[in-house]
Amino acid sequence: MKILTQNLKSGKTDILNVPSPTTNSNKISVSNIYSLISTGTESSIVNFGKVGWIDKARQQPDKVKDVINKIKSSGLLDTYRAVKNKLDFPMTMGYSAVGITTKAYEKYKLNKGQRIFTNSFHQEEALIDFNMCVEIPDDLDSKSAVFGAIGGIAMQSIKCIPKESKNIVLIGLGLLGQITLRILRAKGYHCIVFDLDIKKIELAEKYGAIGVRENLTETVLNYTKGNGADSTIIAAASQSNEIINEATSYTKRKGKIISSGVIGLNLIRDKFFKKQIELVVSNSSGDKNHKGEGSSYENIKHFFELILLNKLEVLDLISEETNLKNSDSIYLFPNNSMFFSKLIKYENINRRPDQTFLKQNKNKTEIKVGLIGIGNFAMSTLIPTINKSAEGYVSSVLGREGLSLYVAQNKFEIDMITTNDSDFYKNIEALCITTPHQTHFYFVKKAIELSLPVWVEKPLVISNEELVEVRKKMLLKKSIYAVGYNRSLAPWTSFMKKKINGKKAKIDMKINAGKLPDAHWLLDEKTCGGRIIGEFCHFIDLSLTILHHTKLISVECIKRDRYYQDTGDFILNFKDGSIVSIQYRYDLPADVPKEKIIVETSKFKYENYNWKKFSGINFINKGKGHDQAISSFLGRVKNNNFSTKDEINNICFSTYTAISLQKMIKGDVFNIEENYNNEILGNLIN
Repeated sequence: MKILTQNLKSGKTDILNVPSPTTNSNKISVSNIYSLISTGTESSIVNFGKVGWIDKARQQPDKVKDVINKIKSSGLLDTYRAVKNKLDFPMTMGYSAVGITTKAYEKYKLNKGQRIFTNSFHQEEALIDFNMCVEIPDDLDSKSAVFGAIGGIAMQSIKCIPKESKNIVLIGLGLLGQITLRILRAKGYHCIVFDLDIKKIELAEKYGAIGVRENLTETVLNYTKGNGADSTIIAAASQSNEIINEATSYTKRKGKIISSGVIGLNLIRDKFFKKQIELVVSNSSGDKNHKGEGSSYENIKHFFELILLNKLEVLDLISEETNLKNSDSIYLFPNNSMFFSKLIKYENINRRPDQTFLKQNKNKTEIKVGLIGIGNFAMSTLIPTINKSAEGYVSSVLGREGLSLYVAQNKFEIDMITTNDSDFYKNIEALCITTPHQTHFYFVKKAIELSLPVWVEKPLVISNEELVEVRKKMLLKKSIYAVGYNRSLAPWTSFMKKKINGKKAKIDMKINAGKLPDAHWLLDEKTCGGRIIGEFCHFIDLSLTILHHTKLISVECIKRDRYYQDTGDFILNFKDGSIVSIQYRYDLPADVPKEKIIVETSKFKYENYNWKKFSGINFINKGKGHDQAISSFLGRVKNNNFSTKDEINNICFSTYTAISLQKMIKGDVFNIEENYNNEILGNLIN
């Protein structure tokens, strides 16, 4: 399928041919009919991509700060790789589209071929979250419906107006401003509008607005008999701070200023303080986060209703129609201020999906590794690590959507990329899984059924029920099973194991886990298991590896922020008296090392900073053990060195410990050895 993208390095737009997305039970599969280009919003994004690095940095100081903090915590090389991977990935364009469903979804009450509005990019096929789509009424034409995103943004800003408001000032008469004005007038508000372009003002005046190019404050005060506007909506796009501060001069005392455009927000406090003016930055997604349960796009539905009631007209705001054939012309707009939008029309909406792309590469004799999932870790670390090993290479990649697959194939010369499960499993000799945590159970079972050696990125599974079933299947079928606990195979870890040599030890770990966005998938305990299962498990396995000579008998929860960022402080107690203290925090400063580990016995003390700097040890081969972990796995595949019962138990015990810690709250003490024997081993064939 075709998709419109922009290269972040050069700013060049491209139309790429990528695999069509696969169907997914949790997503809506859509074939697009139209998508909308807002000339103001998207042209500014395109123009930003074309400027030099210095100008990019000036326009995004927050991103520069993030890069500096990452250099402090992760080092220059890791930061360079992360930034480079980000820039190597094309940016998708678009956010407002109309399409038809390609299959029926009974649980969402959607029929095959049903028209829906979505937040899709400019692409022929798309997978959409259910709460990011709106059914289009039969009587509403698709060209009007494609304005849904802009209409929703406008509607949300209007929702912010206090009920008693009557006189509204609207700043900015681009596409968003014009639609905002028309909705305001449909709802009976008196509107004074401001723009520097006389033609835009004249268009607004056709809808009953009072147009102003100069002396705005004077005009507003005269019209409102000195009171000022009840509310001001700023729909302009500008980096200037003057717009927001000037708005206080014509907004009434205790009035409201609503920003729906992207403007400078460096406020002059006195201007707001003296008149007690309230500032609202309108959330385009509405009152609930777009990932939250129950989010329904009521704003867009209301927008559609106004069109159907003949209270709102938008078709005259379509300035041109085009298609996905010539990338150079899509973002070429005439020098005409009245050019508001461009409509992309997609040909042949009943097209047959092309899900598998083959590439002729040189014949290779190494182990053919199939990879499921193509996120940041796979692109930046896993694929390069596998490909540079002597034992194997990534020959096939299975993903859900096509763009990341396209990038991977061209970057790493992969034989086959596909969104089709049946095509993927035909010609691979080992499997690597890097999908979201809640899917690991399904793919590990699939690998066992196909007798494929499997390396799964941590965690193995996310519940005890899944663990019981997977362990049973592992024990019944001889194969090679590995979990991505790379730190356990790092040179430093091997050194520590030998150095301790059965001695009682004290290990202190301080982990700067960092703060995640509140809606981050890793914090969703219901679907992804939670952060302890998904990340902290690394340090459980590392502890068990270093202290392999003794057994973990109990765990304690000293501190827990379970319901915010899902972090805490834990103690692991071992049979020989060894203790591991792990501080896993989200609230440490960004420049604090991501990982600091201190191992101490009666004979020595060693410190490890971010797996690069070691006190008292001069390693040539530093690192977190990715090379060693992959080489070990592929070496075992090559030699048919099957996993033993003890090795399977070790994997499962580590997983069980993480699952148990996920459930703990402050003050809990848990006999981990006893409970594992009762809850897991007791339910299985031994």
